[in-house]
Amino acid sequence: MVTIGASHGWVASLKDEGILRLHDDLNPYALYKDPICIPLPPLVTLPHCQTKIIPNVSMSSSSPEDDEDCVVAVKFLGPQLSFCKPAGKSKLEWTNIKIENPCFYSSRVMFSKKYNLFLIPGSGGHLMGAWDPCNPSDRLMFESLRFENPPKLPTPVHELMDSCCMSQHLVESTSTGETFLVKQYRKTEYLMVYNLDDEGNAVYTQDMGDLTMFLSRVQDIGDVTMFLSKSEPFCVAICSFTGLLRNYVHILDVNEIGGVDVADIPFSIASIASAPRWGEKILLCFSSYLQTSSLRQTSPCFVIGARPCLPLESFYHNRLGTLSIGIVNPEKGCVIRLPKKVSVDLVHNDLNDTMVTIGASHGWVASLKNDGILLLHDDLNPYALYEDPICLPLPPLVTLPHCQTKIITNVSMSSSSPENNEDCVVAVKFLGPQFSFCKPAGKSSTPEWTNIKIENPCFYSSRVMFSKKDNMFRIPGSGGHLIGSLDLCEPNDKLKLQCVGFENLPPKLPTPLMDSCCMSQHLVESTSTGETFLVKQYRKTAEGVARMKTEYLMVFKLDDEGNALYTEDMGDLTMFLSKSEPFCISSTSFPGFKPNRVHILDFEETACVVWWMVSPSLLQLIKTRDGNS
Repeated sequence: MVTIGASHGWVASLKDEGILRLHDDLNPYALYKDPICIPLPPLVTLPHCQTKIIPNVSMSSSSPEDDEDCVVAVKFLGPQLSFCKPAGKSKLEWTNIKIENPCFYSSRVMFSKKYNLFLIPGSGGHLMGAWDPCNPSDRLMFESLRFENPPKLPTPVHELMDSCCMSQHLVESTSTGETFLVKQYRKTEYLMVYNLDDEGNAVYTQDMGDLTMFLSRVQDIGDVTMFLSKSEPFCVAICSFTGLLRNYVHILDVNEIGGVDVADIPFSIASIASAPRWGEKILLCFSSYLQTSSLRQTSPCFVIGARPCLPLESFYHNRLGTLSIGIVNPEKGCVIRLPKKVSVDLVHNDLNDTMVTIGASHGWVASLKNDGILLLHDDLNPYALYEDPICLPLPPLVTLPHCQTKIITNVSMSSSSPENNEDCVVAVKFLGPQFSFCKPAGKSSTPEWTNIKIENPCFYSSRVMFSKKDNMFRIPGSGGHLIGSLDLCEPNDKLKLQCVGFENLPPKLPTPLMDSCCMSQHLVESTSTGETFLVKQYRKTAEGVARMKTEYLMVFKLDDEGNALYTEDMGDLTMFLSKSEPFCISSTSFPGFKPNRVHILDFEETACVVWWMVSPSLLQLIKTRDGNS
C-alpha cells in the first residue's frame, strides 16, 4: 500500500489490487478512536491508460463518509481522470474521462469551491480544464488563459527558469475568493504567482494580500500565506493565525522544506532543509538510410495509411491493407501507394484496439498488446521485404513497484537488427519512473528485461534515444538541465547523470510565449557529423482543441563537457521530429532538401522551422490533421 496524497484532511492510499482508500488516521483533529477507512470502488483503467501512478487526489468537501454530494477526483499520470461519490445515492462507481491533450498528462486536479468545479491546469498554464460535478460529462470544458503583467526578468534568471522542470498549481483562497496559478520551477529555483479572474486573465502579482500560501509539494498575494506540498495546496489569512508571514509561500515536500517572500523579484527559494532527491492515425517518420540492410541512402518517408484490400469481406476478416507512404522532399514530395500488404491495426489506433502502435526505431515499428507483450514489426518499413514480414515478440513486461507499463513514451534501439544481432538492445521508456531494456537476440536462451526505476520526476515524461557516438542510451530531463545516460558496456541499475549548462542564448526571446507553452526536449544525433543537438519544442493548444501546435523552437549543440550552446546554424543538416526517433540527414546527400531546417511531422501538425538572420520562424505548411494549408 502506498500513500498518494491528501485532501480536506483525508489521506488517500492505493493498494496493489487497485483499491483506493480514504483514511482520517493522520488528521490530528479527527477522533483518536475508531478511525475511518473508506474503500472506494475498484479502479477501472481506460484503454491505453494506466491507474497505478497518481499525481494527486482532490475532494469537493471534507465529508466523503456521509455527504451524498461529496465527489472524489483522482488524476492519473497520463490521460485518465476519474470521479466518484463515496456516499452517493446511486451505485458506487467511477466516472472516467480520457483527456486527449498531452499537456494535461502530468497535471494535478483541484476543486474550486468558488465555481463548484474541478479544475486542472495544462502544462505551461496556457489552458485550463474544468469538470462540473452537477452536470457530469465524459469531456472537460476548456478555457484558454491569457497572461498579463509578466515581470521583466534579467536574462540569467530566464535562462535558469527555462532549464528547470516546471509544474503548475491552482490555489484558491476561501477567505478572499481569489484563485492563484502558481508556476514552480524545479531544481527548486523560482516561483511565479498569477491571480486568475473570471475572464481567463492570469495577472502576474507580487501581492497576495493577507494570505499565506502552502504548497505541499508567488510577488504580492496580499495578507495571505500559501502552502505547497504533496497534498492539496491551500491559503490561509494571516490575521487568523498568529506568527505566519504575510504574502509568503511555504514549500513542504519530502525533497525540500523552504519558503519565499512573494515580493522579492527576482527571488530564490529560502531552503530550510533538504532531503534525498527524489484512437488516431499513427504518423511515423523514417530515416530510411538507417533502416536498410545496405548503406544506400534513400529519401526519408512517413507512413500515411493503409488502403483496405478488396474484397471488403476479406478485409474485415484479415485486417490487411496496402501501404501508402509519403516521400519527404520539399521539391518532389509525393504519395506512393505500394503493393505491400500490412496490418491496418499497425497504422490506425482505435479506442478499443487490443494492440496499439507506440513508436518506431531503425525502421522497426513497436506495438503493445493488452497482455503486456511488446512486438517489433518491419511491416511498415517500405524498404523491408514484402514477403514474410518479421514480427518479433519481446518478453512479457515486468512492472516495478509503484510504476506502470501501459503508457509508453517511446522505444529506441541500438541497431537495426534486433532479430539476429546479439548486441542489439531495445530500450523502452514508460510514462513515469520505469525504464526497461533487453537484448532480443542475446546469447541467453530466454531474453528478459532489465528494469530501472528513475527516482527524479523530471524524467517521467522524457524520451530515450540511442547515441551511436557514445554507445549509450540517453534521456533528457524536463527543461534540459539534466541528461541521464546508460552505458551498454557497463550496465547499471541507475542512470549516470550529467548537468547541462546553457550558453549563448539570444538576447531577445519571446519569454511570455515560451513560459506559457508545453515544453518538450529531444536529443538528436547526426551520424554524418557526430554532433549531438538538444532541441526544445514549445507547443500550445490550437484554438482550445486537443491538438498541439508548435509555437517556438530552440536548438542547442551539446559538447562532451555538458555545455549546451545555442545555435542557429546546423550547417548542411536537416532535422526531422516525429512520433518515431528524431534524426538528421545531410542536405547535400538529398537533392531538394535545404540546410538548416527542422521538419516537424506529427499527426497534429506538419511544419518547417527556418532560421533567418536573428531568430527562428515557423512556416506552418499544414496546420492540422484536416490538411488545411
